[in-house]
Amino acid sequence: MKLERVLTKLRYDESVSGYALITNDGQPFLSFSLPDEALPPIQGALQIHESSLRLMNIITDAGTVILARVDPEWILGVLFEPAESLGSALQKVKNVARLLEDVTLPPPPAPIEHPISVVSEVGSGTSAAISPAVEENPQPVVMVKAEEWIPSDTIVRYGCVVLPGVVYSDAFMIDSALNIEFKKQFANVGVDILLMVDKKRTVVEIADILSRRVEHVLEVAQWCLQKGVVDVECPEEQETSAREIIELPLFEGKIKKAKKKHRDVLELCDGTRTVYEIAEKLGILHFNALQCIVPYRGNNLRMIRKTRE
Repeated sequence: MKLERVLTKLRYDESVSGYALITNDGQPFLSFSLPDEALPPIQGALQIHESSLRLMNIITDAGTVILARVDPEWILGVLFEPAESLGSALQKVKNVARLLEDVTLPPPPAPIEHPISVVSEVGSGTSAAISPAVEENPQPVVMVKAEEWIPSDTIVRYGCVVLPGVVYSDAFMIDSALNIEFKKQFANVGVDILLMVDKKRTVVEIADILSRRVEHVLEVAQWCLQKGVVDVECPEEQETSAREIIELPLFEGKIKKAKKKHRDVLELCDGTRTVYEIAEKLGILHFNALQCIVPYRGNNLRMIRKTRE
């Protein structure tokens, strides 16, 4: 099962306020609406329980967070709405954690000083921990300094497949000149994008997984291409026309039958705006707009796919 498919179970759950994959030292990545105020108590809990953590709940100013280990290097953190019962929240995280055990997760960007060689246990079930894929016959590594890299003149397009570049690993090396420059430009969002580079995903697919604007992913990919952090394979037809596949929600039900807290969003679901555009117009988070739409998908609301220049 793909990582993005598993995380969708959290993204479209109305009881979930936010989530992230978290490293052993408490750094959140692939984060979706996890507020900053939730991080200090999470990091404090990991300092104490990181080596023995399987499944636990902690109280933060933002609400209850459930932490579950999914492999020796990653922990799933999920923030729930106050109305959600602890038992239900624990069960939901256990279910997602089990699914993540079947996913080959990318290695964390920061080196783990004391990796844990354990079997991941969630509840009463046990299964072997997943480690990042390793080539059986690794090829010799050619060391290239970032400053020696000759910038590419390729323009990154929507359908380009993003590949690791010759200095890809340098971007993850803490305190390296390239890492400092990269973090200054794009912060953790840029790292999230690099974590999704798997030699198969296109710019559009990465944007969809991370719920980021395609233009933002293009900006990061173009910068990284110039630095040798990534390489790209682009279909020739894109050289003259770059198109973005977008989804436009169309609500076809009776607005008076919808919940009052959803109506402002549903009224704008007329098949001409994306969820991002609706959220911007109302001045709300993209995640909150999604929460108003999800309950009606498949019934009175459908998504219209179009291409946009």
